[in-house]
Amino acid sequence: RPKKAKAKQIAAALKRGEVQPDTKLTCTKNAVDQAPSKLWLPVGGQITVDIALKVLIVKSANDVAVMLAEGVAGSEEAFVVRMNEAAQKLGMTRTHYANPNGLPDDRQVTSARDLAKLARAIIVEFPEYADIFAMPSVTVGKKVLRTHNRLLASFPGADGMKTAFICDSGFNVVASATRDGRRLVAVVLGEPS
Repeated sequence: RPKKAKAKQIAAALKRGEVQPDTKLTCTKNAVDQAPSKLWLPVGGQITVDIALKVLIVKSANDVAVMLAEGVAGSEEAFVVRMNEAAQKLGMTRTHYANPNGLPDDRQVTSARDLAKLARAIIVEFPEYADIFAMPSVTVGKKVLRTHNRLLASFPGADGMKTAFICDSGFNVVASATRDGRRLVAVVLGEPS
């Protein structure tokens, strides 16, 4: 699911200094037009990169995915180019991204193996962002957004990473857990629940 790939790209942009955690992102008409799940900001509404990244991971907000893409790369299309370049560098040979939020597109494909490669890269390259993937909720203004990753509350040692659902592929999860200093990642795609 692209939200995790997007999170990796945002973390890389932060590390390179292209954006700062307090950089303001503005909601465009393009962002507003995305299908739910959303944060539901109005055109012109703003949030910081830090809050946007948290909302992206916790809520899977498709509007925020577009806001981040536009804010980091100037456009959705330019960000997707970066996502595909990063996927190639990671050896994700069965992945091609067509948008930053994972909404249905016949050109967009991935595999469990490729998502495991992406999860490993995020864990190894960006340990400073590990806590975002383990957040049970994020507060934006008066809204409290809760994660769909129930493993964080029910599975001892669970520490991430990302859930996803679209009608075309069903329920998906990239889950990670750490016990006794050993971290394992599981990827499950296309389930009915």
